[in-house]
Amino acid sequence: MFQKLVLGALSLAIASCQPKFAPQTVQVPEAQRPLRVMPTIRVLDAGMTPRVPIRYRVQPGTAETLYLELARAQAMRAGDHGGQNNIPPIQLQVKLGPATPTPEGFIRHPVKITQLRISNMAEQMSPAKREQMEKVLAPLLSVEGWSEMDVQGRVRRSEFQGLEDLPPNLLSVLANVRTALLTVPFPDEPLGVQARWEVERRLLFAGIWANQVATYLIEKMERNQLQLRVTVRQSASPQPFGDGRLEAYQATVVGTVAVRLNEFTSYSEAEATSQMRIVQQTTTGPHLLRVHTRTAVRLYPAEEGNELEAAAPEPEQEAEPDGR
Repeated sequence: MFQKLVLGALSLAIASCQPKFAPQTVQVPEAQRPLRVMPTIRVLDAGMTPRVPIRYRVQPGTAETLYLELARAQAMRAGDHGGQNNIPPIQLQVKLGPATPTPEGFIRHPVKITQLRISNMAEQMSPAKREQMEKVLAPLLSVEGWSEMDVQGRVRRSEFQGLEDLPPNLLSVLANVRTALLTVPFPDEPLGVQARWEVERRLLFAGIWANQVATYLIEKMERNQLQLRVTVRQSASPQPFGDGRLEAYQATVVGTVAVRLNEFTSYSEAEATSQMRIVQQTTTGPHLLRVHTRTAVRLYPAEEGNELEAAAPEPEQEAEPDGR
């Protein structure tokens, strides 16, 4: 029974109040692909003077290669039974660009995952487990598409192929990287050092609707680069899920981001933790499954080298989103 519950879990996982600034929303044009509804951006502290509007300045023709490293440790418990499902450090090579401008003034660029590397830690796995892991990761090499963002770093349109074949937990990791670490949404207001702002959005991942709030703090500020501290919090209320019910979900991402305003990519390091409780209906009745996941993420441009340096996070056994 526990194995069935684990398989079920694997299918899931992982202020400014000034009125002069308009709400961060857009109209949906009729004659083209709809624009996304913009996330809500709130300035908590405009920071020290001097303050300037922060905008991306990616030039047409810009093309980049970045490396995304991640490692995951997952602990699951159903009743008196427990288990782990870990992914050793892996590295994805991602190509972006060349950039082209759109009539609306957005920055459009293709995106494609071109290479996948697995750390030597995978050699410690049994042949059967390694084969299973490679099958899980193989669809990553089929992911490609395009994205359009505005000069404030907000994604306005995008389209990707191959995402439907990814496990939900990997898909949620890639979504977090994209929405909080790859590019940063900036507010309308001018900002200075020590400025803080929140970016709030509604997300759908692994069939779960969740609320996400990312908080950014400017630690250093230069002409073309910013050093930021970021904290992301996600939560979901109880809701139906598959043949069961999600009872509780919470996740936190803590890290740093060095934004390069004249490039797509940033230097980012973060660690994410998530906890969820799921009640699954089985032939013997409802069963409570607890899942705790830790993920380490590192994102950097290709010119910094391609050594696989991510460390595997240690799994944690307990998974109690609300402390019970």
